[in-house]
Amino acid sequence: MTDSKGEITVRPMTPEDLDAIFFIDHEVRREGQAITYANLTTERIFTIDRHMSRLARPVSYVDLIKGDVSELFALGFVAEVEGHVRGFIVGRIGHAGGTATEVGIIPILGVHTDYQRRGIASLLLNALCEKCRSRGIKTVHIELDRRDKALLDFADRMGFSVGHLIDYSKTL
Repeated sequence: MTDSKGEITVRPMTPEDLDAIFFIDHEVRREGQAITYANLTTERIFTIDRHMSRLARPVSYVDLIKGDVSELFALGFVAEVEGHVRGFIVGRIGHAGGTATEVGIIPILGVHTDYQRRGIASLLLNALCEKCRSRGIKTVHIELDRRDKALLDFADRMGFSVGHLIDYSKTL
């Protein structure tokens, strides 16, 4: 797909993309556009060890990851515009409502603030859904905050609907 800012290419995520992904996540948060996942950061998803960041030499986020993140790369995609990562989506496989049925789960999706409203999020979501379909997964879930009108509207346009489970929480 091509837009006014160049050719948009969606491809599977690689460890080399992590620095760009974290940058985009930080930019979205800085602009105050992360209502839905305000407490869910890319650093939390990829389990970044912040104690290691005090090393004397500059490091990549790849060097700070603790644990196995191969599942996140299996269902992760990035969107490039003119060779630069401008958007990302991270997915994982889970189970719906305690059943054995596998579902795709989208914990986080981000598009650089300068590249929003150009179809990048739609392309990323479609790539993840197609990957799930190829694995025999028939349902994809995304949790949204009801205050995040922009993301709710996006989910509606992409064919998502409100599920039958309700999330209750209590702050302690």
